Amino acid sequence: MFDDLQEMNCRPTPWERYTADQLWTDPWVSSQMLAYHLDGSNAIASRGSEFIGRATGWMTGRFGLGPGKRVADFGCGPGLYAQGLAKSGAAVTGVDFSPRSIAYAQEQATAQGLNIDYRCQNYLECEGEAVYDLITLIYCDLCALSPAQRARLLKIFRGLLRPGGALLLDVFSLARFRGLAESTGYEFCPGDGFWAQEPHYVFQNSFKYEPEYLALDRYTIVLPQERREIFNWLQHFTPEYLASELVAGGFERVETLGSVAGDAYDPEADDFAMVLTAA
Repeated sequence: MFDDLQEMNCRPTPWERYTADQLWTDPWVSSQMLAYHLDGSNAIASRGSEFIGRATGWMTGRFGLGPGKRVADFGCGPGLYAQGLAKSGAAVTGVDFSPRSIAYAQEQATAQGLNIDYRCQNYLECEGEAVYDLITLIYCDLCALSPAQRARLLKIFRGLLRPGGALLLDVFSLARFRGLAESTGYEFCPGDGFWAQEPHYVFQNSFKYEPEYLALDRYTIVLPQERREIFNWLQHFTPEYLASELVAGGFERVETLGSVAGDAYDPEADDFAMVLTAA
């Protein structure tokens, strides 16, 4: 037992393990995530419904979306942004590796008669031709990827954008990173918790990696017959740091914003957005 607890509290090396898929593909956990997505009053899995409506309206105007335009929303989840963008008349593609979220999104698109092509796929494995006028990566999805994964995704984006096409994404800021603190926690859940339906124990360790602007929430979930581990990595950026990565990936920065709804940039906010074009 002592050795197990020691291992749970050990500080991993940066990006030592990648387990993001477990949040979105595990049947029970993905059902909890979908419920958070659809609760427009909180920002646990998606921003609130008021913000999403404002964001899709701003994107429609900023990028001239409408009939004849094509948009790809990477990490689309249950399609909350894709639906709003499709209402402009643009042809929208949504990519996500959560079967549960994609199934819900497809049902909603059919019910509303929207032109959305949903694909249940890991977006790090996407291939295709340069057909999109706009690619979006929203709610700081880039931050959950390692440097190698980020470079790979930017290469994919570069290959999918038409000449003159735009990339819109948001990330967590250095201001948010500075406000984080390392911590250790433990709880018992008698059942129907976020991580499992059966009774389980949860050990959480939060780590900061100062030189890298990197944070990790490490969860160890102990059930009667198994033990699971979740590594939630979050990279934080300054505009200069983000721009340098994106330029190296073949993009040119157009503007830095406070959000994907077009708000003004605030260096003290928890996140910011950037518009880029393929170089």
